Amino acid sequence: MNPDSLQTILDRCRVSRGHNDRMRSLMPSDKAPSLRTNFARCAIDLALEHHSALVRVVAAGEYGTGGALLRPILEASTAGYWFIYVATCTEIQALPTTSIDNPSADIPGLGEMIKSLIPIFPQIQKMSDGFKAGGTAKWLHKYTHGSTPQLTRRGATGWTEDEVMLTLIRSDMFSDLAACLETAIAPNAALSEYAFSYRDELGFELQTRFATDPIPQQPNSLPVAPLLGDGCGPAFS
Repeated sequence: MNPDSLQTILDRCRVSRGHNDRMRSLMPSDKAPSLRTNFARCAIDLALEHHSALVRVVAAGEYGTGGALLRPILEASTAGYWFIYVATCTEIQALPTTSIDNPSADIPGLGEMIKSLIPIFPQIQKMSDGFKAGGTAKWLHKYTHGSTPQLTRRGATGWTEDEVMLTLIRSDMFSDLAACLETAIAPNAALSEYAFSYRDELGFELQTRFATDPIPQQPNSLPVAPLLGDGCGPAFS
């Protein structure tokens, strides 16, 4: 990759780093009010940590590892939405609240969580379909699991500037999705203003750089989460 492309990537990494810093600064510092919100906020925090790590490894030139982290960011973000909008108290209370590597109960897989969220967020049907055999979103898994999309990018040409820039834009989108969830948990005017505005900026950046179709204007708020009324017991941390 030529020096100009490397500099472009580093400059974009600084944008992503600033995004992560801003999101973290707007997260609440108070104790979660319930078990449901406790798990959701842990998922948000994990998504932001994965995003921070992706930016660091991309800045270091480890582009394959950056690509591999896209799925974990999306998975953690999706888990947060599953806790707030879908999970029953029976499912939540079955989960361990202390560190354990082999729990007898765990959250669903990414595809199952996304499918369960379609009634609340119909627009993610396309993503759900993309995870099916031969679907257009299977690359997300293949980047993480070291399949051919990772292997072929280690050939003579390596990763291109556009491919790395797309990784950064996608990582910002997935982490911003996690940050937006906090606005459904508790009122947070500053986070709402920032996160939804940045979501729109990312859509425009994607459109202008990669000539994608315009992304339809989305609401600047999330649907009301009726399940919040049943917190499933006290927080664990």
